[in-house]
Amino acid sequence: MTRVLVVGGGAIGGITAAGLDVPVVVLDANRSHAAALRAPGLTYAFEGTSHVVPLDAVSSVDELSGSFDFALVAVKAPVHEAALAPLVARGGIGAFVSMGNGLIQDRLAAIVGGDLIACVVEWGGSNVGPGRLVRDSGGGFMVGELDGTVRERTRELAAVLAPVGPARVTANVRGMIWSKLLINSTFTGLSAVSGLRYGGVASQGSDAVFGLWREGVAVAQRLGLTLESIHGTDPLAFDAAELDRMMAAMANVRPSMLQDLDAGRETEVDVVNGGVATAGRAVGVATPCNDAVVALVHSMERGERSPDPRWLRTVADAA
Repeated sequence: MTRVLVVGGGAIGGITAAGLDVPVVVLDANRSHAAALRAPGLTYAFEGTSHVVPLDAVSSVDELSGSFDFALVAVKAPVHEAALAPLVARGGIGAFVSMGNGLIQDRLAAIVGGDLIACVVEWGGSNVGPGRLVRDSGGGFMVGELDGTVRERTRELAAVLAPVGPARVTANVRGMIWSKLLINSTFTGLSAVSGLRYGGVASQGSDAVFGLWREGVAVAQRLGLTLESIHGTDPLAFDAAELDRMMAAMANVRPSMLQDLDAGRETEVDVVNGGVATAGRAVGVATPCNDAVVALVHSMERGERSPDPRWLRTVADAA
């Protein structure tokens, strides 16, 4: 039977681990969180229902035994090297799978030795405390090989993930990664700078929303990518009606970038909005709205500013 290691027991990793029907071990460096996952178990809420799922969880690579068919990488970009280097040295991983936000896949592939499956997660979650999570929205997964092939292991991974949410295989995962990046660079970035959930961003900062979205689409098109539908929306046909329809399912999302600012942690803004901006500079596309989000978030990391809805206008005016 397929055996899975989940690296990082936060919202995405923990809830995914709790929903799998195969043997799974969670590796999380936070000892109190790992202990809570073991007993009484991971407590997570979704659509008004609470679930408690005891998990096999450890806080050190040295506590792992045996081999794993897949290692689902659900830790954030700033700790990729520290979290994965010991696993690579240990061996025993059939394939590493990226589950994080932003343009992280090629960097992760370099860390793990070049062989990586990409997984685009189409739902969100929040950390409440040790052993306690909330799934903020429904949705599933899109999985694919970075070289565009479809392999038996890709199909196997989709089947493993299916109990958590609908899992599809794509031969255009790089296009899907960029479509997800549109969501993250637009709504996650604006949520971080404003302190609002996605719904509040949409209702109070639509000018900034469309400014960021247009920049991401322009860069993707210059890169020659084929953008995939995301949350039922064609990225090239994103308008006010589509924004309203999208928020019907996603308004409650409170993304990890905002959670990181609240907790005083380093964010992933450099691989999300910064990823769009860096790619834009490489192909000659200006990204002033994304540049503004990066500057604002970094100033908040330094304690110079705090999230506030007034920054939505700052981002919109940057265009």
